[in-house]
Amino acid sequence: MRRSLAALALVGLVLLGGDVAAWQAPLRLAPVVEPRVVSVPLPDDIPLPWGPSQGDYARGLQTAHAMTLDEAAGQVIVARFLGRDPAAVEDLVRRYHLGGVMFGGGNVGPEWLNRQLTAAAQAGGDGRDWPVITATDQEGGPVARLKATVPEMPAFLAAGAVRDKALVEQAFLGTGADMLAMGFNVDFAPVADLTTGLSDPIIRTRSPGDDSADASATVLAAAAGLLASGVVPAVKHFPGHGGVTVDSHVGLPVQSASLEELEVYDLVPFRAAVDAGVPMVMMSHVAVEAWGTAPSSLNPEAYAYLRDTLDFRGVAITDSLSMAAVVSRGPDGPAVAALNAGVDLVLMPADTALAHAQIVAAVESGRLTRARLDEAAAKSITLMRWMEDRPREEAPPDYVGALDAQAIVVTSPLCGGPLVGSRVAISGGWADERAELAAALARRGITAGSTGTRIRLLGAPDGSGTADVVVAMDGPWGLPSSHATTYVGLFGRSPESFSALADVLAGVTDPVGRWPVHVGSLNGTECGAPT
Repeated sequence: MRRSLAALALVGLVLLGGDVAAWQAPLRLAPVVEPRVVSVPLPDDIPLPWGPSQGDYARGLQTAHAMTLDEAAGQVIVARFLGRDPAAVEDLVRRYHLGGVMFGGGNVGPEWLNRQLTAAAQAGGDGRDWPVITATDQEGGPVARLKATVPEMPAFLAAGAVRDKALVEQAFLGTGADMLAMGFNVDFAPVADLTTGLSDPIIRTRSPGDDSADASATVLAAAAGLLASGVVPAVKHFPGHGGVTVDSHVGLPVQSASLEELEVYDLVPFRAAVDAGVPMVMMSHVAVEAWGTAPSSLNPEAYAYLRDTLDFRGVAITDSLSMAAVVSRGPDGPAVAALNAGVDLVLMPADTALAHAQIVAAVESGRLTRARLDEAAAKSITLMRWMEDRPREEAPPDYVGALDAQAIVVTSPLCGGPLVGSRVAISGGWADERAELAAALARRGITAGSTGTRIRLLGAPDGSGTADVVVAMDGPWGLPSSHATTYVGLFGRSPESFSALADVLAGVTDPVGRWPVHVGSLNGTECGAPT
């Protein structure tokens, strides 16, 4: 069109007797530019912040829409299972069209049994093209359901003590790979709760620590390791359970801190996890006064904050709905209350059949919309399809030993060499723990008996003692009340933990961990601290 307009102008100028050369000189027609083809990403190519693409979610929503009401109601339930009968697991999943099953201490056992149970759960899915969720709690330390078949990780507080978070990622990559080999595809870990210590009745050493920045780095490393293994991590317990004084298993904890206070402390690790794209967040049963009186797991205000303020678009799951804080809540039961509040998966209702029936009845009566149910179901369908297609990394060798070796913390005036002599006298702890440490020291040429350097093992989080070396195997909060030359934070009780401790005591390796929580005043310096 531009060339045509220029030609007409030139003809008119000639007809009017104009100087064509003079007219042409200043005229500079821009070169013809062919239209540029812009590649616009299709929904399949646009990633959601939590991993899958927009196209993945659209297909998940389409699948949910096509489900019967019974099927959609089951897809949002991760049920508890009692017993060890694979046929019963398969029937449970098939009968209620379950999204998943939670396996705990009463189910799991030898590796062959675990494989049978998880395979049976998948069989109950009747050929659906996304995996049935086969979940467990494998945090490490006191909460490790697969302790008999997966190398025993120390408490998560040990991960907080490790300065090099790449080792934490490798440790959880190893844990996840070993879990997946037995068919477990979701780990309700890592814990992102910042602990207040002894006033915290349930989290304590399950926490990564009490420093929000370091705890955030620890949580991100653990979640990244699980994801790399092919296991879904669930960061928990939003918005933080470590700062309340009631255990939600037995009552309703209430968080009285202001939202502004929570935002600069308790919420920091959760914000970091959401920003990093973690795919699943577990909602606690903690009531936050700033959001009203309802437990967060059943509170629309809590979900609004998670979705709108933190911009989390992944899968939200409740903590167990069989816990005392919520088991009797909601006119249609806690499962319906949680779905109406904004959750995507309800975990372990006290009665699976009842919860399923209540969800169906709530949709039929209009007290829960089918659109909300489909949205929730689509989230877990999308997540499990996405995880099934992700590349997976193998477990690194001796991942527990590597973590244990870096997690030991020592405060002492004796940094830089052996912390004990050639003979030691070990007290405290259980008999098998004393024997384990004695054997580990013997392999390093140190004899255990009734005389020598006194080593005291503390087995309780508030335990204290008097010795040359005092070792906190659990939380370190009793160390300031102890009297010793050398104070040690171990955070584990496995053979790998005692082997790492023996290396440090014998001077084979230097301690490099940091105190992950405030322990008060201890005589000496923190060995391995940057200078």
